[in-house]
Amino acid sequence: MSESTRSTEAREQAAAALRTILDGNRRFADGEPSSHVLTPAQREALLPAQHPVAVVLGCVDARVPPEVVMDQGVGDLFTVRTAGHSLAGVALGSLEFGVRILGVPLVAVMAHTGCGAVLAALSKDPIDGHLGELTGEVAGRLTNVVGHDPVGATGANLEATVAALRNLETLVTPDGDEAFVVGLLYDMASGLLIVEDDAGLLADA
Repeated sequence: MSESTRSTEAREQAAAALRTILDGNRRFADGEPSSHVLTPAQREALLPAQHPVAVVLGCVDARVPPEVVMDQGVGDLFTVRTAGHSLAGVALGSLEFGVRILGVPLVAVMAHTGCGAVLAALSKDPIDGHLGELTGEVAGRLTNVVGHDPVGATGANLEATVAALRNLETLVTPDGDEAFVVGLLYDMASGLLIVEDDAGLLADA
């Protein structure tokens, strides 16, 4: 889908959502997150419908929960988590739900340093079961990575995931806007999100 088919409103909404995520991450990294405790009245207000600002595809690693590291509260993110942000199984359908049904124009892929799924994909030791299928998918994205390079592999995995989602023809909102897909790398040491690919959303920021 060409850029001309995306509305100005969708671009502005996606850009604002990305800035919201990055601002929240800065608060988290600085140790000054917002309070996300909900009163009973606030919980009740969320009952009729959900209106998340972004769809986030992240890793299952217990150390990188998107809502926490992006300092967002209940109802703010539509989160899909798979090991190594794999697209296997029901992941794609879940991402499509966020865009096609809820109308969210921003899909943020969040990779992270020290990803166990990437390390497993680099390993020559065979892995059976469904986990083997999952790491096999990740390994398939790393064909251009030379040697045992976890840093390079993490970046390659993120880049390939973003590209795969952009190549889909099903991440389109009910208004006909193709979702903006961005790539973020979470550095576990600093607590900061690094924008690897902003899809042009921050060009005017």
